[in-house]
Amino acid sequence: MAHIRLKFMLFLLFVHCTFIKAQQQVEHSDSTLMQEVSVNGQRQRISYRLDRQKVDASQVLTAGGGTAFDVLRAVPGVVVDADGSLSYRGSQEFLVYVDGKPSPLSGTEALQMIGAASIKDIEILTTPSAKYKTDGDVGIINIVTKRSETDGWDIAVNGTASTWGTLSLDTKINYRTGHHNIYIGGQGSDIHNKSQFEQEKTTSANGTTVTSYADGTRFRDFRTFVGNGGYEFNNAWHRFNIDLQGGRTINPRGGDMTYLTNQSPDLLDSHDRYKLTKYLFQTAIDYTWKLNERGDEINVSNRFRYDRFSEEYTESNMFDLNGARQEGTRGYETEHHWDCDGAFSYKLHYRQTGTLELGYQYTTYSEHGDYRICYWDLPQQDFVWQDDLYAPFYYRRQTHSEYAQVNDRIGPFQFDAGLRIDHVIDDMDLPTITSRHRRYTELYPSTHLAYTTDKAGTFTLGYSRRTNRPGIWKLEPYITYEDYHTRIIGNPDLESEYIHSMELSWRKMFGQTQVTATVYARRRTGIVDYVRRAYEPGVTLDSIINAGNGWRKGLELQVTTKPTKWWQLTANGDLSFHNFRATYEGCTSTHNTTGTVGWINNFRLAKNTALQFDGHFVSGHHLTQGWEKAYVYFDLAARQSLLQGKLQLGLVAHDIFHTARYHSLRTSEFLSSETWVRPTYPNIVFSVSYHFRQPSAKAKEGAISKEAEFVGKDF
Repeated sequence: MAHIRLKFMLFLLFVHCTFIKAQQQVEHSDSTLMQEVSVNGQRQRISYRLDRQKVDASQVLTAGGGTAFDVLRAVPGVVVDADGSLSYRGSQEFLVYVDGKPSPLSGTEALQMIGAASIKDIEILTTPSAKYKTDGDVGIINIVTKRSETDGWDIAVNGTASTWGTLSLDTKINYRTGHHNIYIGGQGSDIHNKSQFEQEKTTSANGTTVTSYADGTRFRDFRTFVGNGGYEFNNAWHRFNIDLQGGRTINPRGGDMTYLTNQSPDLLDSHDRYKLTKYLFQTAIDYTWKLNERGDEINVSNRFRYDRFSEEYTESNMFDLNGARQEGTRGYETEHHWDCDGAFSYKLHYRQTGTLELGYQYTTYSEHGDYRICYWDLPQQDFVWQDDLYAPFYYRRQTHSEYAQVNDRIGPFQFDAGLRIDHVIDDMDLPTITSRHRRYTELYPSTHLAYTTDKAGTFTLGYSRRTNRPGIWKLEPYITYEDYHTRIIGNPDLESEYIHSMELSWRKMFGQTQVTATVYARRRTGIVDYVRRAYEPGVTLDSIINAGNGWRKGLELQVTTKPTKWWQLTANGDLSFHNFRATYEGCTSTHNTTGTVGWINNFRLAKNTALQFDGHFVSGHHLTQGWEKAYVYFDLAARQSLLQGKLQLGLVAHDIFHTARYHSLRTSEFLSSETWVRPTYPNIVFSVSYHFRQPSAKAKEGAISKEAEFVGKDF
């Protein structure tokens, strides 16, 4: 491997010399090709660039007091399920970055870590270029936080409370002087999701048919206590940043149910608990050296994360109405993990509008730990460890990648094209159960094209190949408990899922109205999903499998206009067609249509007073083994600015008409399960934000510092 990297470095030097000799100067093309468009001086809620769409967090009042999770709910194609997990265009597989650096958390958990008041924009890359990581079939979500723009002190404090018991407080202190910037901050939050739960389930196993009825409440919380700090240096030739994060996250969920079965006239109380606790530390270093006036540059970066302790705890309990325990389990999965990412890239401006970027990246992820479980022994009236189910494990994945990407602009055309090569080493050892050792190399191409004219508007076309590689949590072949009647098992034979993503967009201004239309298609092979089957009388088992192959083709439409000076209206929606062909026994091939509609109204009641009223419709759609019904919900939000904008008060009422509900049905040969979930009512959020700026004498004279923007660094 070392001699390959040496040859690659020599190749970079050769390309640099070749392009310097062949450099051509061309006239600067229209700088407005991919600019964001505004309506009457107001920023658009969603704007677009060649390879991404950008959501302006300040325009989403209903996210007040919330997180990045709430900002994204305004995006067409985003749906939140009954468990409070966010999916985009039918998938929960996406990477999350914060200011261009990977979040120490993943998925919905990562989105819930960043308060909306601290967010400037959220960028969504649905067909990421070859210079980005290939994980996540719907791409990358990058959260751009607010940064100080002027020399001097910048202090922000944000607090939130809700009727669900949510509490959060985050603060950031920033001091910038000349080329230097120092910042420190911290966040503490306890975010709650509560719902009413009902379920009727019939299972047939071992010759016995059991029908059970469950009624009660479920919850899911996100508790984050993280501090961070860093230093930035930026001048005409050098950019350097070091960032440190550390803290603890706790994510509990569970339910309290009353159970009744057709096998017994007695009611039972069920209490199930799940809790994932992490103590984490992450550091990231990034350095860019500008080589000449033309803008050629070299970038070196590295990120290291270490979870010194992580524990996944599951508990399932069944009591009679007198409080006597009848059954129970307790499972402990204790683990330590670390991952490290590094990158080296060389960017050559071979002409005024064209760049060639060559790079090498690596990622290494390691995790070791063990799983233990104990059962309640009714005669002994105690929990008994199941020694035969003890499972130590070790997992490591390494990825070495080389990529090349070219970006250019010719008249009204702008384009990029790239190719990435991933070399993957995948090792897993479960000494008491099984092992998995794989080596393979894969190619991932990407391309984007944009064309702009005054009459026709802007057209963009994008394509990228992506993958979902299963992590250790999907491979572990031992049973864990979601609740006493629902069990889950991983699959060590699980294969990676592969995705071809394509997207064509058009947008144009008609006076004060902007219209955007996007057609997308996503081809998935080896789709990873859970299949549910009867396991024991009254008990189901969710197994993760490669369920089959499928297409998702969709149309997204957004119209933004200003009927009056004080009213901005955004109407958006998406309609998608899903074709799934099952290749696994127990799954059903389906063809279905699904969609969402959003009706978003922003009112400027006074200079410092704003109101927002949203309506959302989510259509019914098919699941791997069933369907989920349609529902609607409405949100109302108000924001008041005081003290010349330094102080902002927000109030948000979610689901004000109590119409949100999740009604789903799963069926197979030996299983029928119908579930009803309704969020607890009311859910009202109150937020306070205070932003203090003390410019330096130099800043008051007019000197400014520009914000950094996420333009493609990958770790």
